[in-house]
Amino acid sequence: MSEFPSFLQRRNTMVSWMNKRQPVARGLMWLAAFSAAACLVVPKGLALFAACLLLATLLVPDAIVFALRHATPAIRWLLAMVALVLTVAIASMVYAGQGWHVLDNPSRLLLIPWGACLAWAIRLPRRALWYGALVGLLVAFIVATVQLAGGTARADAGTNPIVFANAVLVLLVLAVFCRPLGRDPRVLAVLTIALVLGAVTIVLSGSRGALPGLGLVLLIVLVGGDARRRWLRLGMAVSAVVLLFVMLWSIPWLSAQTRLDAVHSDWDGYAQGQVDTPIGARLALLSLAGDAFLRAPWTGVGIDGFGQEVDRASYCQAAPRHLCDLAHAHNDIAQWAATMGVPGLLALLAIYFVPLAIAARQLSRKPPSSPVGAAWAAGVMVVVYLLSGLTQSMFAHAMTTSAYAVFIGLLLGIALRETEASRDR
Repeated sequence: MSEFPSFLQRRNTMVSWMNKRQPVARGLMWLAAFSAAACLVVPKGLALFAACLLLATLLVPDAIVFALRHATPAIRWLLAMVALVLTVAIASMVYAGQGWHVLDNPSRLLLIPWGACLAWAIRLPRRALWYGALVGLLVAFIVATVQLAGGTARADAGTNPIVFANAVLVLLVLAVFCRPLGRDPRVLAVLTIALVLGAVTIVLSGSRGALPGLGLVLLIVLVGGDARRRWLRLGMAVSAVVLLFVMLWSIPWLSAQTRLDAVHSDWDGYAQGQVDTPIGARLALLSLAGDAFLRAPWTGVGIDGFGQEVDRASYCQAAPRHLCDLAHAHNDIAQWAATMGVPGLLALLAIYFVPLAIAARQLSRKPPSSPVGAAWAAGVMVVVYLLSGLTQSMFAHAMTTSAYAVFIGLLLGIALRETEASRDR
């Protein structure tokens, strides 16, 4: 019996130590979430996030186990999703005889369940993401204006104009849907500034692929969540978004900056065999991806094999072309189908629809309110990636893959806690 008090003493000491570590871990995760958004468009901007995430995990490793055991099955679904993606990617790598480096981007998706576990276990507030997104939008706007003032045709923050625009769109989603709930005039003023900064920066990038996602975000903001006169607000919101796109199309400088003035000529050029235009290249790449999928529907050409398909294309035999430097299909569905076949398509659908289903379930468990909260942010972010993925291989780039993994994981972990809190009220 003398050992029993000793056991209780050791257990109480461990619990006390865990309670002391929790605030430190929460502070580290707050800094991680803030820095991930604030430094997203900065070179190596996620380094601080990675360091803080690792330190928080080492400080409270039991939080991961606790989350897996006691959280809702949602986190286990996220683990299963990542396991499916990595299994398909590894099988494709082995089948095609490629090196382990091809797993760089797929392995980043491990951050989804990892971040969700920690965000849920230590009760990370979504305001950390909101503050970080506001700073990130300001940084992106300053970088874009400085680049254009220096003579750069399209703002890219030293990466790629399309990737840069999609990163800004991700920050805009966080700034809009992670804001504090309510109609505080100061919050609404900050929201308006964030929308202007995000929209202008995307226009300065010259990326057309981000415009549908931008339109979706603006539409949700203008419609709001109040049931009164919703149809009237919806009509007004649609009219406002349409007016915005008409302005982009009809005002010469805006049309030239967003390259909307070249859409018609690009289409005509492709009909005449020209593939060195943005639209012509995308249509040619879609054709190559379709041929690759039909040739090997169950295996694809290998996770990193699409570049070889481009090299073998007839377009690249006669003379060097810009198209021949592209190693991905500029469309996520086409890319995953061509490189990993039907299993790749299923894995991609899981990447999209498992987080979307979890976010939708959290929204269904909460009373109707304004479109604000982590579940809203996660759901809209998935849809934005779906839309952007129609004209860009979002998961072929490190920045957009990392942004999806980091923010979807954190947002879903926060959303699970927000749902529990709303039920306890």
